[in-house]
Amino acid sequence: MKAFVFTGQGNEYSQMAKELYENNLFAKELIDKLNISFNYKDIFVKESDLIHDTRYSQIGNFVISTILAKLLNDKGIYADVCTGLSLGECTALCYSKAINIDDSISILENRSTIMYETLYKKDTGMYAIMFLNAEKIEEIVKQFDKVWIANYNSPDQVVIAGDNKQLEKCSNICTESGARKVIRLDVIGAFHSGLLKESSMKLKDVLDKYSFNNPNIPVYYNYVGNKSNDDIKELLVNQLYNSVKLEQIILNMINDGVDEFYVIGVGKSIDNFIRSIAIHNKLKLKVVHI
Repeated sequence: MKAFVFTGQGNEYSQMAKELYENNLFAKELIDKLNISFNYKDIFVKESDLIHDTRYSQIGNFVISTILAKLLNDKGIYADVCTGLSLGECTALCYSKAINIDDSISILENRSTIMYETLYKKDTGMYAIMFLNAEKIEEIVKQFDKVWIANYNSPDQVVIAGDNKQLEKCSNICTESGARKVIRLDVIGAFHSGLLKESSMKLKDVLDKYSFNNPNIPVYYNYVGNKSNDDIKELLVNQLYNSVKLEQIILNMINDGVDEFYVIGVGKSIDNFIRSIAIHNKLKLKVVHI
């Protein structure tokens, strides 16, 4: 079985859509007709300092991943199941026909603005904790009222998010407890943390304006770490301020028979997470980056 796993933000690079735009008709037509509040080509086809700005990078990544999935399908490669990391979950829902491209882009533009307005210049952040048991990290995080686990990425990496002062103390305790490395992530604030809980209601108001279909292939959701029959809108709202359970998703996909993973989009972090999961569980998986 094949799974498509769509990337999130954080690995943007200058002119990351240039080659696709100049060499593929579908890509050019999609980018030229985008109905958004900014000029996509100015940021992702030309050189720009705005590529990492979450107000733009979410749509930047969605568009590229959507194009690449279409090109895979054109070569006869289709997903049996799909998922995505953070904003990549919206890409997965679009790929599975739960919602169309135009509505997906509109939702992401609103989502990114909500996140930006909530977190920009609020002295919050995210740290990747490397090679420390997740249960130990959970125990440490409980000592703080403004630190949360944002991502369970792999057996080797858990990401924490929250208030910067508390994050620094928390990360120091993680290091003292055996973490081999702690990496501060280059993001505007504490994504997937309790600091976004109140703002998630704004996202709910946005989502209520749209209709979702039943996906035509199973989607594995960040909030529950698995497939779900729960309301898609509620799953997306909860995803905004709760942990992304990528490791659990990958393990559940494997248990359901997936042995080929196509990671689609910018950046190879997810490839490494899947390989780490495979090594820890002594599994042989095919991992292809598109």
